[in-house]
Amino acid sequence: AEFQSFCSSASHSGQSVKVTGNKVGTIGGVGYELWADSGNNSATFYSDGSFSCTFQNAGDYLCRSGLSFDSTKTPSQIGRMKADFKLVKQNSSNVGYSYVGVYGWTRSPLVEYYIVDNWLSPFPPGDWVGNKKHGSFTIDGAQYTVYENTRTGPSIDGDTTFNQYFSIRQQARDCGTIDISAHFDQWEKLGMTMGKLHEAKVLGEAGNVNGGASGTADFPYAKVYIGD
Repeated sequence: AEFQSFCSSASHSGQSVKVTGNKVGTIGGVGYELWADSGNNSATFYSDGSFSCTFQNAGDYLCRSGLSFDSTKTPSQIGRMKADFKLVKQNSSNVGYSYVGVYGWTRSPLVEYYIVDNWLSPFPPGDWVGNKKHGSFTIDGAQYTVYENTRTGPSIDGDTTFNQYFSIRQQARDCGTIDISAHFDQWEKLGMTMGKLHEAKVLGEAGNVNGGASGTADFPYAKVYIGD
């Protein structure tokens, strides 16, 4: 793989906004969101796409930064998408599950999707993430296990039933480029249909079904982009 300079030299730059409650916003053309179901949480988002996440006593906490869309175009109509990210794990305690990578939603059908390249939990996400395991595939040069799930709960359209798609990297990495479209292509081959894109963002999520998850995850580099 080619050397990625952002893996060694990244640092936050540009304007910033600190968010302490659930919020959807934009800064410098970058879409961001903080959402948690409980706890004392915050996130700082920068106009260069980078961000930093802090959660305390959370049940489920998500912070994310990248591209927001208006749910009128499918991924193939939008174009090939990639994400560059660098994760710096700072500390965490009582984290039962966690996903770091690329995240988003589509509508028609309503889908919550994950490309997981790392985690803040002691153990990687397991077979419990999905009620259907499709197996392992080489996607973007690495082995990912693909899962499909049906869930009822909070969504971008309120509490409802929706599909969840997961690609979980077998070897965690702290930095690199994710070929988002390569995952979309593989999912479509498996009959996991994507709808009209609502977002594609670099994500840090951590939680514990019993509550009380705490920690900090810093993303000194995060960028989701179309084309090269």
